[in-house]
Amino acid sequence: MPLCVTCFGLGYCKKLFSRLVSDRELENPHFRDDVRRFARSLDVPAAEWRDYLLDLYCHYPGRIVDQNGTETFLNMEEFEVPHVREWCRDWINGVPSASGPSRLRSESRERIRALASILRAAFPEEAFTWGLRAANDNKPPQHKGTH
Repeated sequence: MPLCVTCFGLGYCKKLFSRLVSDRELENPHFRDDVRRFARSLDVPAAEWRDYLLDLYCHYPGRIVDQNGTETFLNMEEFEVPHVREWCRDWINGVPSASGPSRLRSESRERIRALASILRAAFPEEAFTWGLRAANDNKPPQHKGTH
C-alpha cells in the first residue's frame, strides 16, 4: 500500500492501525487455535518464523494500538530466547491435539500475543473471524436412541 505524501514523511500511515491482541482474546482457546491454524497455513519453516515476523512487523505501514488507541510496541525479544525454534516447530507448525483446545502456558503468553498481533496487522481479512464460532457449534451432542 503506497503512503500519501504526509504519511510518507512519517514512514507510516497515521490512519492505518491494528489492535493489539487482548488478554481476553488470549484466554479464548478458539482464538489461539485459529491463530495457530492460520500461522501453520503460511508454511513458514520453524527456523524462519522469527525473521518472517520481524519483516512483517517492520514493513507494516500502520500502527499497532492498545485498547485505548495508544500506539504500542511489541516485545520481539520473546523470539530471542533459547529454543524458540523448537517452540515454533511445536506450537505453530505442530498439529493441534485432537483431545481439545490448547492450553495457554504462561511462558508462551506474550510470544503468542506478538505473533497474533503481527499476523492480524498483516492479514486483517483472515484474522477477522479468529476466535468466533457459530452459536450452534457449542450444542451438546445429540444421543441417538430408540423411540
